[in-house]
Amino acid sequence: MNAFRNPFLLVVLFCSLFLVKCTCGTEKDPSLVEEISKAWKISTLTVGGNDIADTENFSLTLNQSGDEPTTFTIATGGVAYNFAGTTTGSWSLNNNTNPTQATFAGNTVNFTASKDQLTIQYTIAKEVDKNTPTVRFVLVPR
Repeated sequence: MNAFRNPFLLVVLFCSLFLVKCTCGTEKDPSLVEEISKAWKISTLTVGGNDIADTENFSLTLNQSGDEPTTFTIATGGVAYNFAGTTTGSWSLNNNTNPTQATFAGNTVNFTASKDQLTIQYTIAKEVDKNTPTVRFVLVPR
């Protein structure tokens, strides 16, 4: 008996192929939170538009649970600027898909992110520095 001459077997064969094709492509892409939850280092750090040197020992590690941010850890490595104000705590985004702000241990900063780069920017308060310079971290994966 030739399987290609039996219409019932042809229908079963095509349905099987369709089901296999449909179930293979159901893996979801990682969320932005999953993509950025890793260790980061400084690519550039500027304060008031001036480059800051000796930043190679700085590290930011972001952690998550599923699609939700959980905790962070910062090793300042001697860098005087810290957008979080502390070295550990919880972090969150104003939008987990396309964030414009992040909050680290209660300190909110301007924030943009991709799997290859984070940009964190904030202005130093006037009571700390009368010039109120803008601090800009550009981070890349460690």
